[in-house]
Amino acid sequence: MTYPAPGTQRALWLLLSLLTVLAAWLAEDGHPRRLALIVLALAWFKGVLLVEYYMGLRHAPRWLHALVQGWLAVVSSALLLSFF
Repeated sequence: MTYPAPGTQRALWLLLSLLTVLAAWLAEDGHPRRLALIVLALAWFKGVLLVEYYMGLRHAPRWLHALVQGWLAVVSSALLLSFF
């Protein structure tokens, strides 16, 4: 298994941290229906980054890649539907 280069790891960590802070800040607005799509899109994007870079999905077979990405989409969609 190959891991991202140290510079890439730092950049990914910073991006994931910023996305987490942004999602938390948006969630504090008090209008969950209006911001649910944005916050869940950020969470989905963070999930994609995690499985692609830290779990090595970039080098996995296509069927596994499709399965994990599909699972992320289903979970994100189910959470989004729970807001409406």
